[in-house]
Amino acid sequence: MRRSLALFFSLILFVVFAIASGCGDPGDVDPKNVGSIIVGVTTDFRIGVDIDQLHVLMKVGDEVVTNKLLTTRDAASPLKLPAEFPFLDVDGGAVVSVQIDAFRVGDAKTPIVTRLASTKVVIGKTLLLRVHVDSRCAVAPGSSAPVCDAPETCIGGLCADSAVEPKVLPVYSPSWSTVTNDTCKPAGGGAPTVAVGEGQADYLPTMELDLAQVEAGPQGGHHIWVALRMKNLRQSGSITKVSGYFPDLDLHVSPFQVIFTFDPDEGGYCKLYGLRYQLDQDHDIQDLLGRVLEVTVQVTDKDGDVGVGKRTVTLSKDFI
Repeated sequence: MRRSLALFFSLILFVVFAIASGCGDPGDVDPKNVGSIIVGVTTDFRIGVDIDQLHVLMKVGDEVVTNKLLTTRDAASPLKLPAEFPFLDVDGGAVVSVQIDAFRVGDAKTPIVTRLASTKVVIGKTLLLRVHVDSRCAVAPGSSAPVCDAPETCIGGLCADSAVEPKVLPVYSPSWSTVTNDTCKPAGGGAPTVAVGEGQADYLPTMELDLAQVEAGPQGGHHIWVALRMKNLRQSGSITKVSGYFPDLDLHVSPFQVIFTFDPDEGGYCKLYGLRYQLDQDHDIQDLLGRVLEVTVQVTDKDGDVGVGKRTVTLSKDFI
């Protein structure tokens, strides 16, 4: 009797298992054979000021799996960066690739930056593929950014291979975009500092009232070269503003601002040089030569932190 009951319950369990197996979704993926890649996109451009559209094209092999245009004008899902674009449950060993086209405000036809990236899926892992849309790669009049032929892409202002070996990719963490390894702004670094110097090809320190050589520019204006060192402000995406004042004339020089990426320097500092500061947009250069000029540099980063540096220089009595 006991043996009959045992056989009966065994038959019931077999039937239940068979039904459950037969009712499963035939499209279910086997976790033993798949992995995921999360594309994490960042930029040092200002959204809505420098760029307002992002075109995202994602492929698994040659198959397009995502083709979307994100804009600041989309009320339901406006363009925001950092952002994540996932390749989920893809067969191990498959090549996944992404193309990011960023468009400047007012130009919806020609991308200012095109960034390519690809890697391979690793079975059982979810990896992070960082893709930075870099202002140093902006193709625009007067820009020194290179034009790269695929599969190369512009990274940090230089052409480089767009393929990334999966062994160098970190495991994905939801906090990836808040973790910083910014060499110019380390965690707990303290208050921002800015030192004003001079230099066209490097940062050179200056003392108060040092001579600043005035030069004639290629378009008829006259300028001096301004450089700076800073600490505890973002390396990329920071707005650098240069302004000037002639105290004995009570004259202000028109300011200008740029968004340039800083270079690491000694002692934990970062530097920026080759800032051409025009003096005679509103004033005759002959009235300014030999005068004392107060130069102020303000750096504002994406976190809202601000550093200000000042230096008083004496303009040369002639120009070259």
